Amino acid sequence: MLFDWFREACVEADVISYNVAIGACDRGGQWQRALSFLIDFSEEPFEPNLLIYNAGVKACATAGQWEQALSLLWESWEVRLEPDANGSALVIYNSGISACEKGGQWQQALSLLRDLLEVSLEPHVNLLCAAVEACGRSGQWQRALSLFGESRNMRLELDAMIYSAAMSACTTGGQWQQALSLFREANEAEMAPHITCYNAAIIAFGRGRQWQHAFSMLRDVWGASLEPNVLSYNAGISACAKDGEWLHALSLLQEMSDVIEPNVVSFTSGVSAFERQGQWQHALCIFGEMRDRDVDSSAISYNAGISACAKGGQWQRALSLLRQLLRSRLEPDVISYNAGISACERGRQWQQALMLLRELWSVDLEPDVISYSGGISACEKSGQWQQALSLLRELCDAAGAPDATSYNAAISACEKGGKWPYALLLLHEFRGAKLDPDGVSYCAGISACEKGGKWQQALSLLSDLQEVTLKPDVIN
Repeated sequence: MLFDWFREACVEADVISYNVAIGACDRGGQWQRALSFLIDFSEEPFEPNLLIYNAGVKACATAGQWEQALSLLWESWEVRLEPDANGSALVIYNSGISACEKGGQWQQALSLLRDLLEVSLEPHVNLLCAAVEACGRSGQWQRALSLFGESRNMRLELDAMIYSAAMSACTTGGQWQQALSLFREANEAEMAPHITCYNAAIIAFGRGRQWQHAFSMLRDVWGASLEPNVLSYNAGISACAKDGEWLHALSLLQEMSDVIEPNVVSFTSGVSAFERQGQWQHALCIFGEMRDRDVDSSAISYNAGISACAKGGQWQRALSLLRQLLRSRLEPDVISYNAGISACERGRQWQQALMLLRELWSVDLEPDVISYSGGISACEKSGQWQQALSLLRELCDAAGAPDATSYNAAISACEKGGKWPYALLLLHEFRGAKLDPDGVSYCAGISACEKGGKWQQALSLLSDLQEVTLKPDVIN
């Protein structure tokens, strides 16, 4: 209603009024309305204005509408708003490159940067930073570093933002050591400390499974006279969670609660830390605290909680969380169901596991190899060899080729059911699928033959076991 009133009030509007209106749309995430105002402006007897077009490009960029943003930018050229040496041209290029960055269009971002250089405009460091971010978001860390190097060659005054953008690009590309090298370079350049660089370094340590250094870096933030923000703590908690350091993750989460309000990412990282160690009680406590703080849960946090209960042998609690997820406004994914199937498998609840496997189809999700492997293993643990074989065949038809885990569980199910011919058949099929049977595979086959009184077949399998350089004493 406010925008409609503003349009009526703009009967005698000037350029400034339209610029303000489009800017308001940008801040309100109303990019379609911004375009509508831009169309209205073009119908007014005003001269085309680069600032107006930039406001529209920026509104589209904020909303992630990179195609619309580039369309407006090119339209500004068509109405003869040629880029010139003034600041407005740099601003519209920056908005265009930023739109490409948000849309993961690194090629388009680099193309705009080349166009800028061709019209002899010296790019501002912010434009290069946006281009570096665009490359990093798309996993093009080498190109991001190349652009960063070009910015140094241009003798631009580099700031913490472009350093952190280059660091993030390296971390996304798995080059966490290179990211930390850039952090040291930024410190040696004696630029003012900035929280974005520290956050990028903490994330890099986490990616490199260096939780101690991530923990220490979080402490260094205070030493640099800076205050950690939500991203700082989330990165530290996540680093501890990845290495299963749940006590340190919990301490950071508690410390964070005293300094700044945790968000869903904070709590989810904490739940993940407990999940890795099967600390289901702590995982459920965090869920309770999320509710107490009115923090909306995510499907990822539910998945971690379900998995924590599964690893702790709490299949009933795992299914209860899964049902809560299904009743919520969130959408479960295959990972949610796989965690529930795993809980049933650990709890020897094969009927429940099969029920979840069938339920996947009813909620328009397709079970994957992990789903079927969990179901086969659940049947194996309960001595349901026919069901295990049926699922293995279904896996071949529905979700692709079985993996080693699927075959091992099925072979073991046949062994427990005293069905040595099926066990040998599966071992033969296992090798024919270009997979490598391991000690578990051969042990189950040998045991099946032993139970069936087939000592010759057992000796043959023992010989095969020796040929694949596995130690025969693993069967003892």
